[in-house]
Amino acid sequence: MVLLNLMVCLLFSSIEGSQGLLQTKLKDDVTTAEDEVSILEEGITALMDDAPTQKDEITNVRLTSAPKSIHLKPTSVYRLMVEKLDNETDFLIFEAHSLRLNLLLSMSTMMTDVVNSTSPALFATAPQLLDMGGVILKNPHAQNITIIAFVRSYSKSSPVPGYCNTEHGIPVKSFLELSWTQPMVHLKFRQAGTLGSCKDLNAFKYDVYQYFLQENDCSDKQFVEGYKNMVEFDDILANANLLATLTHRHTSINLTNYPRTGRIIAVVVSLKNESAVYGLGHTYGCATDPNTQNGCEEKDSTFVWVSCALGVFVGLFLTFGGHRFFKSSQFLFGFYFGSLVGFVLVSLYMDSNETILIVLTSTSGLTTALLILALWWFLGIPVLSVILPTLQTGFILASVLMYLPLCSLGAFVSDSTFWLVFTCITLSPTVLFIAFTQKASIISCVVLGTFTFILSVDQYIGSNLRFVLINVLNRITVQDFGKSYRCPPFQKMDLILVTCLVAGIAFGLICQLIIERKKPPFPPAPFQQWRWVRSYDNEEERAPLITGDLNDSVEPARAAAVVGYISGHAVSDQLGSQRSDTRIRQKQVLTGGPPNQRRDIFSPAGAPDR
Repeated sequence: MVLLNLMVCLLFSSIEGSQGLLQTKLKDDVTTAEDEVSILEEGITALMDDAPTQKDEITNVRLTSAPKSIHLKPTSVYRLMVEKLDNETDFLIFEAHSLRLNLLLSMSTMMTDVVNSTSPALFATAPQLLDMGGVILKNPHAQNITIIAFVRSYSKSSPVPGYCNTEHGIPVKSFLELSWTQPMVHLKFRQAGTLGSCKDLNAFKYDVYQYFLQENDCSDKQFVEGYKNMVEFDDILANANLLATLTHRHTSINLTNYPRTGRIIAVVVSLKNESAVYGLGHTYGCATDPNTQNGCEEKDSTFVWVSCALGVFVGLFLTFGGHRFFKSSQFLFGFYFGSLVGFVLVSLYMDSNETILIVLTSTSGLTTALLILALWWFLGIPVLSVILPTLQTGFILASVLMYLPLCSLGAFVSDSTFWLVFTCITLSPTVLFIAFTQKASIISCVVLGTFTFILSVDQYIGSNLRFVLINVLNRITVQDFGKSYRCPPFQKMDLILVTCLVAGIAFGLICQLIIERKKPPFPPAPFQQWRWVRSYDNEEERAPLITGDLNDSVEPARAAAVVGYISGHAVSDQLGSQRSDTRIRQKQVLTGGPPNQRRDIFSPAGAPDR
């Protein structure tokens, strides 16, 4: 049961309700253009009924470019106004941002043209504001909401975000559309233009920026602080990371999803020396729950939590005693490999639910584990048994390098380039250490054991290191995952876990090298050991009772089996002291026979005399 749960922890901590692998799309932020029509058609009557009448109270709120925190009462209506409208302002973009619940933003009190989103943004010209006084913000929910609101003003020469929208709905879509699946976040926006013109669209340049919030923290406090760091253009340049620079007709990108790690997305459009910012957008990559304090919960099954708990102990076992208990480590290596291959095949070729996926993957892991164990049980060839763990060590090394240091290289968007480099890195430990079988086995046990331990701990503390493995699996099983921007947040908890990983590898190596010092490199294979015992017993029955001089007769001692013998390896003193010249003469008698008799290379009689 421990082994069944272990690989499940490594492979399935991310598939509890995994919509990416089961191809079920979730929504998190702005509704997509396809759904916007149905939402408006179905909800326009309700919005009209809820529209404020003359008797309804509309609260005026004056905004500036500085973010303002506003507490919205249930089903309340507010008019967002500009604190000061100067003569150089030709158009403005109003923004309101809520952590979880959608807001309604419109130019009219009748709520006819509505932006329905957690981060609505609305374009308005200066004459429109003078006529209408401001834009209408409505809280359609029967509960209090705390939001962040501000306004940006621009001159006539500035580009207008979303001005050249060619789709139905709001004429000028200055907001960002964000949706997500379990593997990816999808960003889409509309082309910009200038006031009154959509000419020379290829002259516009779009810079996409991303700012990660504190991982595993979906609180209102972190949300407000995050937006305060992304209001001004200089703040965006200082705090966010540039993901991509897009040009004409390229107005959508995909990002790798890291659930429970919030991110704020900003798109800056530039035309010559002028620039403007689309309405900001945010997502946490998971279903938000307004009734919980933290707001964003990933519900993993009890099976996953128990699996990761057992993974902690199995990881420690491999780290500090994997090579000492060689047959157990071979079984674990086979289970890892079989589970990985089974998970990939089932995900690619079967449309199954989570339970079936776990059962089939575990069955594949157990079957492969038994085959790998049988390989050592009957053959006992160290070089052959070390190949698989060194390949798995190389797989982890390649996954780590692709996760952070090499994540931003554009060359790895190509699948052929990615897998070529990944394969070369995976093979490197096997090529380098195959000549040192004992050391290769110890290194593999320590690396795989420490990695298992760290990933199990990661599941409990909520950092993002588990995506070292998940991103590689998604690259195999999710279409176009390689085209997404993969660089993860690397924050305080990630740094602590990486430090523990390196320290655990170093400490495990020292312990196992000390334990295995002055011991045979590998234990004997059980089947070969049985052959040795049987062969030796038959030889004793056929041996003469008295040979040579009675005074020189010495009872033969059974030689200790040594597998993986390496030149220069010291044999135990007890065995060496028993090998006198008389013992050698008697052994020659015991093993005597016709000159063409076959010799068993696995027999202790064939071991070199040292």
